[in-house]
Order: sequence, then C-alpha cells, then structure tokens
Amino acid sequence: MSGNFRLMKKLLLAVLLLVFIVACDKEQTASEVALTSVNAKAAKIDICHKGKIININRNALPAHQKHGDAVDLDGDGLFDIENDCSATDCDDSDAGDCDDEQSTSELLLGSWTTTDINVVTSVGSQSITDYLINVVGFSPEDAAAQQELIESALEYEVTGTLVLDADNTYDSSFAGGSDSGTWNLSADETTLTLFEGADIIIITINSITENTWIGTTGDDLLVDLDNDSTTPNVIVTAEANVIFIK
Repeated sequence: MSGNFRLMKKLLLAVLLLVFIVACDKEQTASEVALTSVNAKAAKIDICHKGKIININRNALPAHQKHGDAVDLDGDGLFDIENDCSATDCDDSDAGDCDDEQSTSELLLGSWTTTDINVVTSVGSQSITDYLINVVGFSPEDAAAQQELIESALEYEVTGTLVLDADNTYDSSFAGGSDSGTWNLSADETTLTLFEGADIIIITINSITENTWIGTTGDDLLVDLDNDSTTPNVIVTAEANVIFIK
C-alpha cells in the first residue's frame, strides 16, 4: 500500500488540519451575565451610552440595556455585543469598540497543537474493511488490519501544529514537514480555508473557545485498494475529526 499512501498525499494534506466539535454551552443571555456580574462586583458599572462611557448604579442597568446601551461586563474598557454598538466609540483605547467578546477570527490566532484525532474512511456506503471483504475477498482480519493501517497513516499526517497569524498568513508543521500560506474565514465564521499555492484546504469549524478548537475536513481520492492494476481504482472518502489545543 506504499504507493497508495503517496497517491493519498493530497488527502493527507487536506486532512492535515482537520478539526471538530465541542462547544461552549451558554445557558445565560448576555443581559443575565451582565446582571450576575454586576451583582457579584461593585454597585456601579460602566456602560456605553450614546457614544460616551458613563458609570451607573446597577439598579438602572436593565433600563439602559432596554434602549440599547452596551455594558462593560468585566471592566476591561470593552463592551458587550448583544446590542449593536459598532457605530459608537466607547473604547478609549480603540482596541475593540463595544466588543466584550472575541470573534472566531480573533480566537483562531495563535499556535495550535493537534490532539484526539479520529479518522474515518469509507468506500461508498461501506467501510474499507467491508469493501475489502465483500468485493476484493480479503479475510476479515486482513481487511481490518488494512483499514487500521490506512487510518493510522492519515492520523500520523495530521499530528503537529498550526500557527495562524493576524495578517492572514499561516505556518504548519505536520508529520515532520512544514508548509505556509494564507488563510481566510467565511463571513459566517464557520469555514476556514487555507491556501498553499494551488492547494486549498477547507476546514469546518464546529466549535472554538480560547484554548480549544474542534473541526473537521475530508476529501475523496481514487485509490488502488486491491493492489491490482488490472481492476478499477475506487473512491475512498476520508473524514477526520481533530481537536486542537493551545
């Protein structure tokens, strides 16, 4: 299967930064968080009111939020985004007007290391094991060993690190090799695309927090699974779920 692995290099590269699922569960609304935070701290809090920062009593907070004022939840000079405050300058440092939460693009920045990689491969509606048993004639033991070998090789290829920079460039180091290019995030912040020359890697982001990023990616490739050049190659689909941590 060594020849097959070379054939699958594009897939391995596509799989190279896969990523997937486990997100925060927000039980409280921003307003509830604000009220809880205020009650736990001082009796007064800063809000963004008509483009100016004012300090109000906590009892007046609900009324201000009702007509759209944003709240500095943690006292860092930035304001929550539950209310659309993008048009008002309420941040003395100009570091993020009326934004008390980090966007996905901001959370992505930094160096990530892969962990908990899970690769799933199939031929059509069958697993590779079933295909090798039912179509090629492998024994169950040999077929299972072949599938494990392929998936282990793919898992090895995605073991490493990915560094995403604020200038939309990235560097990666996987399975002893290194690559670099540019990255782009979709408008809905659910799809990360990595561009390395003519190669494009698309990663679906299912969840991301400050220290954990979970996503998935995959690809299809013609592969000679039976190692017989006289028979047609088959399309192998590979999907990898990976957790990245900082």
